[in-house]
Amino acid sequence: MTSGYAAFSTNITLHAKGNIKEKSRVIQSWTSVSQTDFHSDYYKQNIVSATFMDNNNVPDSAVESWNVSEDKENGEVMAWVVPTASDNSKYDLYIGAKAGVIANENSRNLFDSFYNIKSIVFNDNFDTSNATTMQSMFRRCVNLIELDLSSFDTSNVTDMVGMFQSDDADNSMKIQRIILGENFNTSKVTNMRAMFGNCYSLVDVDVSGFDTRNVTNMRDMFASCFALPKVDVSNFDTSKVTNMQGMFYRCRSLTELDISNFDTSNVTNMRSMFSELNFDKLDLCSFDTRKVVDMNGIFSGTNLQSIYVGPNWTTENADITHMFYNSSVSSVTTGQC
Repeated sequence: MTSGYAAFSTNITLHAKGNIKEKSRVIQSWTSVSQTDFHSDYYKQNIVSATFMDNNNVPDSAVESWNVSEDKENGEVMAWVVPTASDNSKYDLYIGAKAGVIANENSRNLFDSFYNIKSIVFNDNFDTSNATTMQSMFRRCVNLIELDLSSFDTSNVTDMVGMFQSDDADNSMKIQRIILGENFNTSKVTNMRAMFGNCYSLVDVDVSGFDTRNVTNMRDMFASCFALPKVDVSNFDTSKVTNMQGMFYRCRSLTELDISNFDTSNVTNMRSMFSELNFDKLDLCSFDTRKVVDMNGIFSGTNLQSIYVGPNWTTENADITHMFYNSSVSSVTTGQC
C-alpha cells in the first residue's frame, strides 16, 4: 500500500569506476633487476617451494613477509617465507590473497632464476586469465621435476618467449613433465622463441592442441630437448612463422617428426633447424623455401638417411654453408612426394 504516491517497480544499478575488489588481488610485476622481496638474490637461491593461497594470513612462523600487490595502497596480496622443517636456511614461499591471487598482465620473470625451487603449487588460487606476457616465467628453475599448469588460462597471452627455458650452462635442468590443461590457449601468442629451449630432461609435454595461427617466431622452440621422445606438432599452423632457426636442434631422442602439414611459405631462417636429429627419414614435401635465406647447418650432425622434398623446395637464395656437415646424408630426394 502506498500513500499519496503511485506504486512503481524498477531496478537501479550503480557502477563503480573499476573493479576495486578484483584489483586488490592482482600481484605486482617483476621487471627490475634489484628486488627487496622474495625476488632478492638471497631468496632466489634458497626458496625450495612456492604455494598459492586463498588467504593472506601471515603466520607467526614467517621470518619475512611483503605486500606484493600491484596496488600497494589498497592491495591485499601478501607473500611470506617460512623456514623448511628440515633446513632452516631454506624456505617455503607462500603467496596469497582473499579468494586467491590474480596474475599481473605482465607475468614475465615471476619465478625466473629460482634455481633451487622444487615445487610450485597453484591450487586453483592463481587466476592467469588477464596475463598477456609469460616470458621467462619459469626460466632457469633447474630443480623443478614436474610443473602442473592445468589451471592456467592463457587465452590473452601473446608472449611465451623462454617460458620454461634454461641456459646452456645449466646442464642440470631437471624438469621432466609439464602438464598443460585445456585452457592453455595459445591462439593469441605471437612469439614462442625458446619456449622449451634447453629443457634437457623433458620427456612429457603435450603441445598437440597448440593454436599457433598467430605465431611468427619459433626459433629454438624445442632446442636441446635431449630426452624428449616425441613431440606432436602435426597440427601446427605455421603460415605466419618467419623464423624456425634451431626449432628441433639437438632433439636427439625423437624417433620421428611429422611436419608434413607445415606451411613454410613465409620462413626466412631455417639455420640448424634439424641439426643432430637421430632418426633416419624426414618428410619435407610440404616445405616452401623460396623465401629462406639461411639454411646454414640445417641438417648438420644428423643420422638422417632420406630427406624428401617437394616442388617448392629450393636453396637458390639461401646460405647453405655446412648444410650436411658431419651428417649421414649428403643430398635431398625430389620426385617422391
